[in-house]
Amino acid sequence: MVIMKRQIAGLVLVLVLCTAGCVTMPVPAGSNNSTVAAGTPAPLAGSDAAVSRNLDQYMTALADAGRFSGTVHVARRETVLLSKGYGMANYEFSVPNTARTVFPIGSNTKQLTAAAIMKLQEQGRLNVTDPVTRFIPNATAWKDIRIYQLLNHTSGIPSDGAFPLTDPADLALPEIMERAAALPLAFAPGSNYTYSNNGYIVLSAVIERASGMSYDEYLRTAVFAPLGMNSTGQDNARDVFPGRASGYTTMDGKHIHYDLQNIHNSWGAGSIHSTTVDLFRWERTFHTPGTVLSAQSAAAMVENRYGIESGVLKNRTMNGHGGRNFGFISYTLYYPDEAVSIMFLSNHDRTPMVTLTNDLSALVFGDPYSLPQKVDRKAVPLTADALAEYAGTYAPAWERTWTITVYPEGDRLFYHSAMPRETVELFFEGNDTFFVTPELNDAFIFTRGAGGKVDGLKMYTLEGSYDMAEKVR
Repeated sequence: MVIMKRQIAGLVLVLVLCTAGCVTMPVPAGSNNSTVAAGTPAPLAGSDAAVSRNLDQYMTALADAGRFSGTVHVARRETVLLSKGYGMANYEFSVPNTARTVFPIGSNTKQLTAAAIMKLQEQGRLNVTDPVTRFIPNATAWKDIRIYQLLNHTSGIPSDGAFPLTDPADLALPEIMERAAALPLAFAPGSNYTYSNNGYIVLSAVIERASGMSYDEYLRTAVFAPLGMNSTGQDNARDVFPGRASGYTTMDGKHIHYDLQNIHNSWGAGSIHSTTVDLFRWERTFHTPGTVLSAQSAAAMVENRYGIESGVLKNRTMNGHGGRNFGFISYTLYYPDEAVSIMFLSNHDRTPMVTLTNDLSALVFGDPYSLPQKVDRKAVPLTADALAEYAGTYAPAWERTWTITVYPEGDRLFYHSAMPRETVELFFEGNDTFFVTPELNDAFIFTRGAGGKVDGLKMYTLEGSYDMAEKVR
């Protein structure tokens, strides 16, 4: 999905900036799939070379275990420790991923949207304390919402229900605004928090009204072009351009495609595509401000969590954000005290995001880690009668507008979610626990009430993301 929730165990999610012209370093000899960006940097030596070898060994093992396909970029200040692709950008034609492969970045888009708002404030075209109705006057239900409340998810606008990712047509932003404005607020503006994709779509409209440009044009002019982010822009599932990765999920250990999902309609919430090379340029510049944003604007984004989350990971201060689109996972992470950047873009949407982020951090800082191992879970047959008790409609606790349907077909059980729209088979493992594909550690665990009847569903995905759903019928 285009979202990334505050449900990543022990982690928070970041996107950041690099001075235009930064280069990637060569990867260790013998690595299976690498590219070097512009320039010919000196070879790594000493401890940096050792860290680089260990990073590549880890990622190769993860890819060989069928648990990663994408690109990884790890750097300490300007020294790039790893910039490399693993797996295939397109499995049908055996096209390998490289450091220049282009992926949708999902909710990492929100950092770029927030940066555009801060740039418009610097240009005197808006103030984050302005009411949203200054730019969207017809949305009278939003008269008490301020721009900063859209940025930090305290506006009360629900997360979803306005943007149809399953509609192949590109919907005009004013039409999506009408749909969003018709949704009842989840709470009074400023009184609570709910992660809101719709809120960031509204920010797209604010950007267009304040700048007099389209959302894509303003970001390209104000952010991407100054940094040389030439592979970054607003995505459309039908667009054809060089280097584009195809997105995959898995079922029963095999790569499959999602049905067409039009992420263009998510606008400032999740519609941007990019490369790890471009995102490193953005990150380094963001954390050495002055090129695109002032130090004050960058600090305000971090301190107020405008499109960026902040926290502590293994006793180190970090900023970050993650994202998920249909068939894609992204994560950008920055440790400001150590000036360490870690980011990856994946075209395998069951990537173990939390495990991967923890282990890449451990590799850079010399903390303990384990090399990835192949996982091969075994399904236990269940009768149709036994599967029937799991059937029903479930509502996620964090987003009640979504529904999950679990239904049997003979002696097989299926899971269908409305957002993202996907249908997968669930394989029984024992103790009310199911899995989707045997090479991953994800778990779908049904819960039971006092009477022993199934009353809920715990979903552990991405090896660290947790969702709880209540059975509603």
